[in-house]
Amino acid sequence: MKKLILVFCIAASVASCKKTATGNQQEVDMPSIKLNNKVSNTPYNPYNPILKNANTDFEIGVAINEGRFGNSLYTNLVKTQYNSITAENQMKFGEIQASQNSYTFGTDVTNFAKNNGINRVHGHAIMWYNGVPAWVNNAGGNATGETRKQIYRSILYNHIYNVFSFYYTQKDSNGNPLVKSWDVANEAFNDNGTYRSNETNVWAKELGAYDAVRLAFLYARQIADDLGDTNLKLFYNDYGHEYSNAKADAIFNMVNALKVIKSNNKPIIDGVGLQMHTSNTRTVTGNTNSIEYGINKMAATGLLVHISELDIRLSGGTVGDQDYRWYNIPKLYRTLVPSAQRWGITLWNVGDSDNWQGTAVAATLYAPNTYAKKSAYTNFYKGLNE
Repeated sequence: MKKLILVFCIAASVASCKKTATGNQQEVDMPSIKLNNKVSNTPYNPYNPILKNANTDFEIGVAINEGRFGNSLYTNLVKTQYNSITAENQMKFGEIQASQNSYTFGTDVTNFAKNNGINRVHGHAIMWYNGVPAWVNNAGGNATGETRKQIYRSILYNHIYNVFSFYYTQKDSNGNPLVKSWDVANEAFNDNGTYRSNETNVWAKELGAYDAVRLAFLYARQIADDLGDTNLKLFYNDYGHEYSNAKADAIFNMVNALKVIKSNNKPIIDGVGLQMHTSNTRTVTGNTNSIEYGINKMAATGLLVHISELDIRLSGGTVGDQDYRWYNIPKLYRTLVPSAQRWGITLWNVGDSDNWQGTAVAATLYAPNTYAKKSAYTNFYKGLNE
């Protein structure tokens, strides 16, 4: 794996850090799919069954792992099916700055995008309670009070500054920044709607739960604008919107508070990501604890809405139940999210062999090893296309 290693000086304070084929296609028999007690008999579109072309109103993305790049079945699907990619791990804090002041920028994912005409990379993720290097936890030493807070503010500011500065140099085929968006803060809430405790989240412990998120977005906006990356979209990303009303409501309240904070007359947050790691038994519509509730709640923020890590595990029930969700989730996204707010739908890795939950749960569109399209693929395409 090719990596570019750069070392940057860390400033003593925040202030000093600032800048001084379509091929031969065959029609596939498509079973009727129940949608809100109605039956869809719309025929499968046989002439162009490519996900990125199913709906030109928004991007269809996938998370990828550079460890799979040696598999041509994997890479060919990424090239042909998707027009946005997310680095599954390579752009996380612990991967980039495992040692203090030493930045290791993996370029496998961005180079893959550039070499294959993919003009959008979604950055994931700046601030996360998990995957934090040990040096961050120990950086405060014996310092207390405002001095200790300043140490952690500087760590956060410097990390964002150096990461944004590097990835701003990566350009798409039109000469524009390749990284179009970032998950600035990730998973700040518990399922009951409370912030993660100080014991599990170093950023909350050192800077305060809400203030840590606020500062991350404030620094990100200021740094992006200073670099000239004025179109960079900044997201809050989390899971559980679809099964915890309390969590969805808490996220709604936080992002609404953030969007009224401005830097250079621009809101510091642009969007919210619903990870949507869900299952075939998760309620889709009809109950308050539902996928419909989560999507609708985030659309009500008026911000961009990104289904950011979609997979649907088979957990009891039937493949038919799972296929119904593959159809209904993109259908709900298009129904509930106004066109101007749709940032897109990103799937969490390519095939069942690649998914973080393991092959057995069959959570993706493609069969293990062979990468043959499953019935989930056809249902997802139809949900995007109808």
